[in-house]
Amino acid sequence: MNSKILAIKLTAFLASLTFFSGCAGSSNGDDLEVPTNLPPICRDIDFVANPDMREMCGVRKAHNKAYKNIPQQRYLIKPSETSIVKTGNKLELRFQNSLPLYLDGPIVNELLFNQEKRLEKIKNTYDYHESYNKISKERTRIFKMGIPTDFGSTREFCFRIPEAKGNARTRSKAMGNNIERMDCEDFETIVKADKAAKEL
Repeated sequence: MNSKILAIKLTAFLASLTFFSGCAGSSNGDDLEVPTNLPPICRDIDFVANPDMREMCGVRKAHNKAYKNIPQQRYLIKPSETSIVKTGNKLELRFQNSLPLYLDGPIVNELLFNQEKRLEKIKNTYDYHESYNKISKERTRIFKMGIPTDFGSTREFCFRIPEAKGNARTRSKAMGNNIERMDCEDFETIVKADKAAKEL
């Protein structure tokens, strides 16, 4: 009889431990679904410390334990409205009015996306270069971004902004220009060639 009572008490004790550990596991905000289109007024809010602000900003708790599939977002300091979104083990670089671009390589495992880091903007570098060819009448717009990771390294990525297709009547402003990835060696070659041409 005593053994049965002890077993019941032990079961209740273990259940209480499971409950409290579950609460502790979710208290860091890993179970929160924070929209990736938060309005600017909501981006600096700590939804763990301020749960009353969740509903207003569209934040909710996940319905299951598959927290790894919840999109998590961090903003960069430039260009404006640029962010990195992590879903599972994939990283997307999102520019305003452009299709997202996947980031690959070591950076995938070098950026943290917990709720504490969500409130910190990534202090990236941004090197923009623009040139115009008078003969071909073509404009080149390229830029390089250095993205510092949470493990002390900096990863560089280079991009090209293609000329918008169509004309003012057929092209919607919302379409924007879809930014394209380019090799950083090509970026440096173009910048160096333009600099040399200007010195002639």
